[in-house]
Amino acid sequence: MEDCSCFTGKHAEIKRKLETSPEYLRAVEDMSKMFSLLGDVSRMKILLALKEGELCVYRICETIGGKQSAVSQHLRKLKDGNLVKSRKDGNQVLYSLSDEHVVSIINMAIQHRHC
Repeated sequence: MEDCSCFTGKHAEIKRKLETSPEYLRAVEDMSKMFSLLGDVSRMKILLALKEGELCVYRICETIGGKQSAVSQHLRKLKDGNLVKSRKDGNQVLYSLSDEHVVSIINMAIQHRHC
C-alpha cells in the first residue's frame, strides 16, 4: 500500500490535522452536527419555509403541516445549531435563517439533487 499514488500531500496534511489539531477536530465535529441537523425531514421543511422569509411558530406549523410542540423542539435544535435565529415582535417570536451561509447550503443541496 506504500506505493499508492492517490495519497497526496494534501491528504497527509488532513491526516496530520486530524491527529494533532484539537481545533480542526472540533470543526469536523461541528460540521457533523450541522449535517445531522439537516438530515431530518421535518427540520429541512422548516428551513425551506424560513428560506422564503421569517415566520412565527403558528405559520411554520401551518406551512409544513406539523404540530406546535414538535416544530418548537425542531426550532430549538436548529437555533442551538446556529442555523436559525429568532426575534421578538411584540408577544410573537419570529424565526428566520441565521445567515446567507444557511441559504447557500440549502440552495446547494437543491442544486445537487438535480445533478
